[in-house]
Amino acid sequence: MSGDAELKAETTMWRDRDAPAATTSSCQRLEDVLEAMLQSLEGGEQHRRPLLDPNDAAFSDYIEIGIALRDCLRQPARRDYLITRLKPHISLIIGTLPAGIQRHGLLPELSEQDYQSRHWRQLEVINDAELRQWLIDDGRLIYGELKRHELENYFDMIAPLLPANSVMYDLGSGLGKVVMSAALSLPLARCVGVELLPYRHRMAEERLASMLAVCTRSMATLPAPVQPDAPLKLPTGGNTNAHHLLGIRARIHFIEQDMFAADLSDANLVFIYSTCFGSLMDALGERLAQALPENCLVSCTTFALKHPGFKLLYHYPSKTLAWTGVYLYQRVGKLETLPAAAPGYSYPPDTDKWEAEARHAFTAYDAQP
Repeated sequence: MSGDAELKAETTMWRDRDAPAATTSSCQRLEDVLEAMLQSLEGGEQHRRPLLDPNDAAFSDYIEIGIALRDCLRQPARRDYLITRLKPHISLIIGTLPAGIQRHGLLPELSEQDYQSRHWRQLEVINDAELRQWLIDDGRLIYGELKRHELENYFDMIAPLLPANSVMYDLGSGLGKVVMSAALSLPLARCVGVELLPYRHRMAEERLASMLAVCTRSMATLPAPVQPDAPLKLPTGGNTNAHHLLGIRARIHFIEQDMFAADLSDANLVFIYSTCFGSLMDALGERLAQALPENCLVSCTTFALKHPGFKLLYHYPSKTLAWTGVYLYQRVGKLETLPAAAPGYSYPPDTDKWEAEARHAFTAYDAQP
């Protein structure tokens, strides 16, 4: 990245908080309708997280190994063994103890009879390779969202860089906030969300239906019927017309799929909220280098993409564009001509510090109701 680009990234005046919500109960302009639709997408971080179905074959390994780990956490006499097994892999843990085994995790609660009937393994017979993969998968299941003002900053940044009729993918799209906000805020031809967890995919579809209902109700409050060619100003400053809202359903797609299996061959922009994907970044960089067309833009958070197939355009440090760092890359070069990617995320962790924090976390866990 050039010095000028870095200076621009660091000195741009970004929003640092959400603006007060505008009143949208009675819409006077198309812009009011768009605002009502955007407001309907807020609040996803507070959603109820249903537990995984123990009969879901797609998550059978995650559930079995997770319950083995959780059993050790819940039994004080086995916590030393839990520390012994986790210590070689602590660079893969988001925080101190894995999120999945804590009380807010997605693992199901089972009766003793159900537990015994399934013949699930205890941690002692689960090997290190399985445990390592479980910790990687656990990080993938952690949920987070950018705040509205952070997305507005992002859309303002990306809008001038996108070619006409662009296609955007959000990998790990959760409840669909980024996908639907992008479809409303940018003149994109198609916005696609790819999400692994069935309940999040289902909630994204439900939120889309709710947003469309808000559009219908809000249109009905306008002073006059809407004509498709009526002018509409986008939040990013671009000019379009009412068809941007009237035809939005056809531009939004949600896919329940592993992001490593997604077809990205038509992508112009890939968005990844990768704050919990540290252990995945090397594999993700390799996958994206193979799957994306040249010149496709890729943005990620917190962790950089270190594959030689990506040229860094901008780095937005934490507490500028968003609470965390945001990187923007361009896919460059023919894959067969690129050098091999060097491992980028092999940090030597402080195991003594982690163990002390883990034992403190055990005490805090026992104190919870």
